[in-house]
Amino acid sequence: MSIPMVKVPKFTTTLPVSGEKIEFRPFLVKEEKILLLASESNKTEDAVVALKDIIEACTFGKVDISKYGLADMQWLFLQIRGKSVGEEMDLYLICGGCEAKQPYVMNVSDFETVVPPLKNIITLDSSTKVELRYPTLEHYAALFETNSEQTLYSVVADCIVKVYNEDEMFVNDGNSHDELLEFIDNLTPEQFAPFEGFYKNMPVLRKDITFTCKKCEQENRIVLDGINHFFE
Repeated sequence: MSIPMVKVPKFTTTLPVSGEKIEFRPFLVKEEKILLLASESNKTEDAVVALKDIIEACTFGKVDISKYGLADMQWLFLQIRGKSVGEEMDLYLICGGCEAKQPYVMNVSDFETVVPPLKNIITLDSSTKVELRYPTLEHYAALFETNSEQTLYSVVADCIVKVYNEDEMFVNDGNSHDELLEFIDNLTPEQFAPFEGFYKNMPVLRKDITFTCKKCEQENRIVLDGINHFFE
């Protein structure tokens, strides 16, 4: 006789940037092990792989993280985590002066999604424009893994949706990476600056924390917005 399987509840959340409704379930013990291994490695790339596996499993294989921006996937993971192990997160805050640690408890709902006005159309000259999309979790991992200018240009190339003017349109079909890199290489620094501005002002999930160190009494301000914070 086989062991009866326990039913797992389902929940629904609305992604803060795309506005899409997503159905999900809590993660299971086997998936919690993935999180623990990623947490122990303390590597951003391992954290991103774990997030990818957890999100895809807990959304019944219906969410492809390569199609969503970073803030939406951070939000979704926090909702899954909250329904799995509780909405409270136990953290340690580190003083910027004496480096003393002190415990801090926050709720996953305390994270704020900052969504600036969408300005994803870059005008290069009187007729040429570029449409961009937000970077994904995988792009985030690539940037942290290498931290090089060439990786930045590669991410920008991936995030170009199309280049167009009044007469013609070039659409990024996923097989045009080298052509897009060449296109970026032939921009002036002034023309490339708006691309950097777009990414500096993209939606982000964050929590601003101010605290007074109990050891040295220094006032501190910490911003939680990275992937690794969500593994606490």
